[in-house]
Amino acid sequence: MTIKYGELTIIKGQPNLTSWLSWLTNDEQQEKKSKYIFLFDDGEICDAEEKLLDFNFEFLDSIVSILPVYIEKKTKENQRLQVYFDKKINTQTPDSLSCFNQIFTDYTKYNCDMTILSKYNCIYDCCRSLEPEIFGFVRIKSTEQMQRYQFAYDSDEFTKEEIVYLIHRIFNPQFKLFT
Repeated sequence: MTIKYGELTIIKGQPNLTSWLSWLTNDEQQEKKSKYIFLFDDGEICDAEEKLLDFNFEFLDSIVSILPVYIEKKTKENQRLQVYFDKKINTQTPDSLSCFNQIFTDYTKYNCDMTILSKYNCIYDCCRSLEPEIFGFVRIKSTEQMQRYQFAYDSDEFTKEEIVYLIHRIFNPQFKLFT
């Protein structure tokens, strides 16, 4: 298991009536014209639109949470390859931010004092692994117009392209990529 890290910056699109209402209600919902820029720990920078590929993932969305309950990775023959479950972190309490310390333990840019509460903070785990936390991201202090997140992923489980797709899909549940 090799955990890799990176950062995501979301630059929000031009304000419109929906985004102003979101700002007034302190809602983190992303506009469709937002730009997603990924910086991986090896120095690679990519724009989600340039690297967005479709992968054969299934998502079980929830009516009570903005995050999928689980993510299922399938083979081309539609057989289940792996299932990753959301650990259901209470995103409303500052104490919940300490649970990110374990998955980000080796990331030199991670500072728990810079993390903030967000409905998108999550950690997904895998039942078959001894160290089950294999994917997570957390919001760090930033502006509403340019939101920043740090993410961690098991490179034995996911490629960079899969991570770009997963994170983009989590922020945009209605997103469907047609190739």
